[in-house]
Amino acid sequence: MSDLSDEETIESFTYDQTGQKDFLVNLKLFDFDSSLLNPWIEEITHIRVFGVDFKKGKGADGLYKYVDDSKMNDFIDFSNEKNLKIIWTLNVTSFTLEEEMAYVRDVISRGLNVVGFQYGGEYWQKKYVFADKSAKAVVERIRMDGEYRDYLDLLDMWLPPMLKEYPLSQYEHILITAYVANGQDRTSKYRREFNRKIFDYVKNDPDLAGKMDFSYHLYAGAKPDTYSKDEETILTPDKVDWSYLNSLPEGSRWVVTESGYYIANLSPEQLKQAKKFYIEESRRLGDNSLMGVHELLDPTMRKNPLAMYNPAGITPVGEMIQDWLSKRAEYDAGILSVDVEESVSSNESDEESLNQGDSSQLTPKLVEIYPEYKGGFQWIHFTQTLVFTNGKSYDQSYWFSSPDFTNDDIGKPLNYFKKIVKAR
Repeated sequence: MSDLSDEETIESFTYDQTGQKDFLVNLKLFDFDSSLLNPWIEEITHIRVFGVDFKKGKGADGLYKYVDDSKMNDFIDFSNEKNLKIIWTLNVTSFTLEEEMAYVRDVISRGLNVVGFQYGGEYWQKKYVFADKSAKAVVERIRMDGEYRDYLDLLDMWLPPMLKEYPLSQYEHILITAYVANGQDRTSKYRREFNRKIFDYVKNDPDLAGKMDFSYHLYAGAKPDTYSKDEETILTPDKVDWSYLNSLPEGSRWVVTESGYYIANLSPEQLKQAKKFYIEESRRLGDNSLMGVHELLDPTMRKNPLAMYNPAGITPVGEMIQDWLSKRAEYDAGILSVDVEESVSSNESDEESLNQGDSSQLTPKLVEIYPEYKGGFQWIHFTQTLVFTNGKSYDQSYWFSSPDFTNDDIGKPLNYFKKIVKAR
């Protein structure tokens, strides 16, 4: 980032593109489709991916399966075309050590530019904290309460062969930690203990101390209705405790493999709220860290408040992030800022926020009922068009399920839909 001299003024500040920070975006590889990523956001430098295809069931051996070669080949070609660096998440509870290392060797030999490895996923989640799960040949019980040390046991197993084949001098190796907000509940205490043991594991090993890096996931904003209780806690912006960033051991850096701000809609005010969150996180992390967001692509037209791309191309969220990244140095330096109206609440409900304004275009209409039943529920499809003051418009679609809707309801607004559900 350029420094301002005594003679320079804010108005004369210029941004040197060559000094731009690295930026990471998370991607589910099994959803990848390069044809949907247009126009490309040039400021993206890193992609974080993993090989497991969660859309496929486990095999007879109790292990997950990898993504199809067609997806991987498409991703390799695209990432090389865009000169992207890859942070590979090792699925230390989904595959055996031998199987995953063989797969990593294969994709690297095929041209994937892997520059670092993250060891596992979100083991601070409640399903690992208070449950007891197992799978053949792998450990899925991730507990750090003194009785089990499974994540540390996995590191004992995975680090030696990985570091031998992919040395610290050439590759970045990243261990997971849990973002911890203020709280004395059982989960918060568990997370603090989890992190303490992870940091001590590295500090107490002279071969690792000051050489390993760490990741965290952080979400804020409007909690989605579909959000699982086992996933990372979603905070209101005022509850984010940025002092957590100071817990990083000396000599290491943060590699943020996921962060995001859930918006209640695609209004300009909500997009400003999201941008303000990302700007604040970037400023707090500083130049040494690698900041990342979730997620690059949703290959469906369902409402996804985080996706930067979908089948229609770049989303309003993607455009917001692109605009922020193109001026990131100015935002980090405080030269530019985002003004958000105080009346805008990050936790307002979808119904309240979607019905703001006096235009009928902002009222979601039922347009389709799918002839598909899952657990006795039929899927229905709403759509709306958002028109912004700059003249741009965006079609927004999302899905909903209920056993009560019929073709006679097509064309009726969402608020009517909810009323008839409650009445029946």
